Amino acid sequence: MLLNNAGFAGCPGASYVTGEARHRVLEVLCHRYLREKQHVMRFRQHADRIADADIRRELLRIAAKEEDHVRAIEDRIADLGGQLPRVIEIHCGRENAWAYLRSDLDEERRCIAEIEEDKIAIAGEFPEVAGLLERIETDAKKHREEIRALLSNEARPQWAA
Repeated sequence: MLLNNAGFAGCPGASYVTGEARHRVLEVLCHRYLREKQHVMRFRQHADRIADADIRRELLRIAAKEEDHVRAIEDRIADLGGQLPRVIEIHCGRENAWAYLRSDLDEERRCIAEIEEDKIAIAGEFPEVAGLLERIETDAKKHREEIRALLSNEARPQWAA
C-alpha cells in the first residue's frame, strides 16, 4: 500500500512532513512493533502449554494474525527509513494456562487503549498509519472476544499440558 502525505521516502508530498512528525510516527510504530512481537511470543508459548488441540490451534491462529500485524508495521517503519527496535524475547513462566489466557485478555484490553491514543496522535499527518492501527485495533477486539470465549468454557479438564 502506498502511504500518501506521510513523509515516506519516494512518496509524493514527503517534503511537507516535519522531522518531528516523522519521529512521532516512528515512535508509535516501534512501540506497536514491540508489543505485537511480544503478543506473538506469548500466544505461541501459551499454545505450547495447553493440551487441548482446539484451544492450541486457536491460540496459534491468533499468533499468526499478530505476526501479520508485525509484518505490516515492519513495512511502515522501513518506508519511513526507520530501524526496527530490538525485541527482547519474553519467556512465560510455568503458570496455569488459565491464568495465561486471563493475562492475554487483559493485554488485549491494554493494547486497544494504547492504539486509541496512538491513532489520535498521528491521524492528521499519517492517515494510512492510523488506518493500519485501526485494523490492528479491530483484530485486538476480535481476539479479546475469542479469548473470552475460550475462558468461558470452564468444562475443559485438559487445559494445562
